Amino acid sequence: MKVKTAKALRRVIPLLLITVSMMYAARLVTLHNTLPEISYQEMSTAELQKDVERLSQNGDVPFPMGMELIKRWTNNNVTIASY
Repeated sequence: MKVKTAKALRRVIPLLLITVSMMYAARLVTLHNTLPEISYQEMSTAELQKDVERLSQNGDVPFPMGMELIKRWTNNNVTIASY
């Protein structure tokens, strides 16, 4: 009985890993396609900061958006807006 279970697990575990990986990749592609194309340079720093904070709660901050905010903080010595 233990031998059959071990063989079954050797077949099921790689299949599960592949399936989970494909689902994760599909979610990333869908997420990337649904994000609006925004010119971050046209947003004010306060608007950009609010959007980054909102998106970061879900872990969906686009890398260029975060980099733009960091660039503004370091170049302009902008103080963080309090809410």
